[in-house]
Amino acid sequence: MALAGCGGSPSADALQVVSLGDSLAVGVQPKLLGGGQETSQGYPRRFARALRDEGREVRLIELGCGGATSQSILVGIRPCAPARDTPYRNEDPTTSQASWAEGLLSSTKGRRRVVLLDIGGNDVGSCFSGGRVLPGCIARAGAALRENLGELLGRLREVDRTVPIGVLTLYDPLLGLWDDQPAARPLLAREHRTFLRAVNGTIAAAARRYGATLVDLAGAMDQSAPLDPGSSIRPRAVAAICRYTWMCVSAPRTPDIHLRKDGYELAGRTALSALRPRLGAPR
Repeated sequence: MALAGCGGSPSADALQVVSLGDSLAVGVQPKLLGGGQETSQGYPRRFARALRDEGREVRLIELGCGGATSQSILVGIRPCAPARDTPYRNEDPTTSQASWAEGLLSSTKGRRRVVLLDIGGNDVGSCFSGGRVLPGCIARAGAALRENLGELLGRLREVDRTVPIGVLTLYDPLLGLWDDQPAARPLLAREHRTFLRAVNGTIAAAARRYGATLVDLAGAMDQSAPLDPGSSIRPRAVAAICRYTWMCVSAPRTPDIHLRKDGYELAGRTALSALRPRLGAPR
């Protein structure tokens, strides 16, 4: 278990924040010449820090695994990238991130807690290859996410019917190609509409079905703002991707889908705003 900035051992009455997901859950950012590194900037740490600033005692348990997909969070197998120590072995379904989270929630019933979840970014990330978007890939990623996210939330709800679960919507990193590939803008606009429907629509539907709270990071990043391939005005959705992620960088850096520090801060604030009504007053 990774405990972030606890300032000593939290008491049994501390609010337990359990974060599940991929590299966004552990603050991965790119190195200058490629590759990723885990940092202290992840949105769960921002979320926990803001709660502590309100006078709450918090215990943060970070289970995220860089590179995790909506399937691997259930079945394990896929190693974390970058590598990190986790309390689960991640070798098969019985030692997966989801399985370990189920055990944690089962063993800590009666304690105050909240779950943060982001998943699906790597499902979509596979649709960007060789500097181009693979047509039809986002729709397929959305179909996989629909099945896997439903299973994950269903399993967590089987263990605890009432624990607050915050599920993040996703930003579309492929919009980072907008400025440098004007010929691809019609395709990017079409695929982005698919992204909003098949990916974020799926996440919103799953959150409603399983009584989770939607953390609309996509909304905070203007992802539903209009995209006009024929306009000379840079769309707000593109501007947000360039501001909050590493997708629009110049050499020697290479484009990277991860959030910048400001992006993680935005995600943490958005999560806190969405979940605060479910957390009650500080004790």
